[in-house]
Amino acid sequence: MAKILIVGGGYTGFYTAFKLQKHLRAGEAEVTLVDPLPYMTYHPFLPEVAAGLIEARHVIVPLRRHLKKTHVVQGRVASVDHAKKTATIEPSAGKSYTAKYDHIVVAAGSVSRTFPIPGVADEAIGMKSIEEAIAVRDRIIDNFAKAANLPKGKERDRLLTVTVIGGGFAGIETFAELRSLATAMLRQYPELTIDDTKFHMVEAMSRVMPEVSLKTSLWVLKNLATRGAVVHLDTQLKSAKGGLVELSNGMKFESDLIVWTAGVMANPVVNSMGLPVEERGRIRSSATLQVTNVDGTVVAGAWAAGDNSAVPDLTGNGVGGMCVPNAQHAVRQAKRLAQNLVAVLRGENPVDYIHKNLGAVAGLGVGHGVFQSGKIAVTGFPAWLMHRGYHGLAMPMWERKFRVAGGWIMQFLVGRDTTTLSLREHPQSYFQTYASRPGK
Repeated sequence: MAKILIVGGGYTGFYTAFKLQKHLRAGEAEVTLVDPLPYMTYHPFLPEVAAGLIEARHVIVPLRRHLKKTHVVQGRVASVDHAKKTATIEPSAGKSYTAKYDHIVVAAGSVSRTFPIPGVADEAIGMKSIEEAIAVRDRIIDNFAKAANLPKGKERDRLLTVTVIGGGFAGIETFAELRSLATAMLRQYPELTIDDTKFHMVEAMSRVMPEVSLKTSLWVLKNLATRGAVVHLDTQLKSAKGGLVELSNGMKFESDLIVWTAGVMANPVVNSMGLPVEERGRIRSSATLQVTNVDGTVVAGAWAAGDNSAVPDLTGNGVGGMCVPNAQHAVRQAKRLAQNLVAVLRGENPVDYIHKNLGAVAGLGVGHGVFQSGKIAVTGFPAWLMHRGYHGLAMPMWERKFRVAGGWIMQFLVGRDTTTLSLREHPQSYFQTYASRPGK
């Protein structure tokens, strides 16, 4: 049997393996997927997880449960020798080993793109993983509880100040959802008012959400302003050292929560693959999702799609002629890649990937949203319903769709869950406090 190795279990890796299970005949190929995590995360729901609107476990898809015909390895691919078609795999437990393959699919995705700004690496947190979303939620809830016991002053102001860096889709959704969470929590804390909470977004460009029209973008800014949130345009973060935020416009303030959402970059692990990469660190791919050399020739047996690859956008709408790194492309590229890989195994010709962007939809907190498709724009409550409808259906696997929808129904009936579980980071502390020790 042909051996297929998939590096990464995110959108692209998961859907590639899932579709290969459906298209491959019995005994036609053996599929192995390697990822450090045992689940795939549905990233569009992370802001709602951070806002306490969706249960965290409901937005992750367990790999082993849904990839029953795939050999799932929890670990990482340390290196690849494509000339010999071998990969060194380091499992989460046990010794590393060498695995042979006939086809490799690089689907390692992306990571947060940061800059060497003082304090960012130590003080900020991203919004790329379910763990980060949970931590952000717990931090805000804990800070409200702490601030309610403090008199007005510098320490309380710091606890109630939230800063989000980056005004793209991820940044705006995170910023708006956290603002919504803070407003909702004020009902539980009569000691605090909306004026006590400070929300700052920092965006280097002259506008937010470049994926939508300028008119829609301006509506978003107006909506956020009416909700007590401040957006700093044409502004850069100069320092976050010690939690002291210093902006290029001269403004300074202390913030206990700094969320970084200013872009993504290809997972650096692709540099250990020995495959051709372009200037932005993404693997060179053809429209058929096969890896290519600089001269455009295909690297036999190598495939790449999703955020870690530079795939030509044949619709002509891509940035720099390439598909933008988003979920729409990642999922659809994975499905096409699986079909093309099976076609090659059977001696058939692969087909080009072509997908015209369907538009953009964003949730900005309960009852607020925006939708843009071409010149058509919808804002407010209808767009919020469209956001939930689209992503509710786009969530992989029906059992996950039901869990998310069920959570929304419960949230509508009994309100959002604002219970913090931050003590989970030190689960033994309670036991150890009272545990008997030798000699005592």
